[in-house]
Amino acid sequence: MWPMKNIYATLLKNGLLLFLLLLIFNNSVSAQCPDGSPQGGVAFDTTIRFASGIINKDVKFAKFNPQNGMLTCVKLCVTIKGVIDSVAIENYTNDPQTASYTYKRQDTIRGPGIPTFLTSAPANLTFGPYPLDPFDGVYDSGPDLYTNGPDTVLYRQLCTTISDSASIASFYGSDSVSYTYSINASATGTIPGGSGQAMVRSSALVNFRFEYCTCPAEVLPLNVRDFKTIKIGNTKAQLEWSGFDDAFANYHYEAEMSRNGTSFITIGRFEKNTKTSDAYKMLFTVPNGESGSYYFRIKQVYSNGYVRYSNISYMSMESSVNAKFSLYPNPSNGVVGIKFDTNSTGRFDVQIFNAQGQIVLNKSIVANGSSYMQVAKLNSGSYWLRLTDRETQSSCINQLLIK
Repeated sequence: MWPMKNIYATLLKNGLLLFLLLLIFNNSVSAQCPDGSPQGGVAFDTTIRFASGIINKDVKFAKFNPQNGMLTCVKLCVTIKGVIDSVAIENYTNDPQTASYTYKRQDTIRGPGIPTFLTSAPANLTFGPYPLDPFDGVYDSGPDLYTNGPDTVLYRQLCTTISDSASIASFYGSDSVSYTYSINASATGTIPGGSGQAMVRSSALVNFRFEYCTCPAEVLPLNVRDFKTIKIGNTKAQLEWSGFDDAFANYHYEAEMSRNGTSFITIGRFEKNTKTSDAYKMLFTVPNGESGSYYFRIKQVYSNGYVRYSNISYMSMESSVNAKFSLYPNPSNGVVGIKFDTNSTGRFDVQIFNAQGQIVLNKSIVANGSSYMQVAKLNSGSYWLRLTDRETQSSCINQLLIK
C-alpha cells in the first residue's frame, strides 16, 4: 500500500470572517408574539472557503440589542460542502496497477446554547479503482496517470434551535457571540502492489446561517427606567431603577451580576410594585476575597417566559477580607473540589452556574474539619462556584474551568 500525505481542510491563513448579508424575515417563522402578531427575524448569512490545512476557528455573530425588541429563539444552521480540488496518482512500475483513494471527515461546532458539541455524521468515502498503465517514462502525463477534480464529494448540514430563556439571555448585548468551528478531514490514496506518486488536495465551502427570532419592543415593553449603580466605598454598590409598572402585565425583576460582562447570575429578585413610584433599590456587597470588574443589569421576566434587559452598568470594586476557599484542581478534567484555607467546620451552601448563568448544581455540604471536599463532576466548560456560610451568610465566588 502506498501511503499518501493527509490533507486537512482549514480556513485561509489570513481570511477574515465577514457578514455578507443581513436580511429581515417577517414571514420566515410561523410562531406568534405574545400579542398574537407574527414573529420577525434577523439573519446573518455568510459562506467561507476552507483551503488546505488544519482548522479550529472562532466564528462571530452580532448580539441582539435588547432595546430593539426581544428574542424568542436563536437558530444556527451550518451547511458543509467537502470538495476534492485535485487528484493525481501516477504509476512508476513496469506493470499495470490500480489506484484508489479515501476521504474522511467530521465537523464540530460549539458555543452558546449548545450544551456540548454539535457534530456531523462521520464520512468515510472510497473512490476507485482506477486502472493505470505501466510507467511510460514521462512524468505527470499519459495513461499511467489518473487525474480528476474539482469534485464535490460531501454534503453535510448541522442545525440547532435554541429556545429556552436561560440560554437566550446570553445573546443579548452590543458586542458579539462566538462559536468555535472545527474540521477534521483527511484524504489517503493507495496503489496496491505498486509504487508511485500520489496527491489529493481537498477544500470546503461552509455556509453559516445565524437567525434571531424576534418580537418588537412594544409587544412587551421594558419597564426599567433610569437604571444606575452607585459605588459605596470599595466594597458595595447600590443598584437603582424606576419601574413605571404596568398593573395588567404579569412580570417580575431580577438583578444580575457578571464578572466578565457576558455570563450573568441572578443576585436578587423583585416583584413589581404598582402602588408607589419609589425606585427599586438593592445593595450588593463584594464577596469575601474578590476584587476587579463587576457588571450589573436588570432583567424583566414575564410569566410566559419572555425576558427584557436593561443597559449594563460597570464598576471596579474590591474586598479587604481574604477568601475562605479555592477550587482544586483548577483547571480540572471534570472533578470539582473545594479546598478550604483552614480546617473548616459548619454547613455551607454550594451553587454552580454555567456560562449562560444557569444553575447546574445547588446543594448543601457539611465541613467536618477536612481541608478538602469533592462536591461534583462536570462536563467541559466555564463555570462559577458560589460558597455561602449558612451561619454568617458570608459568601465567596470563584471561577472554574473544566477541560
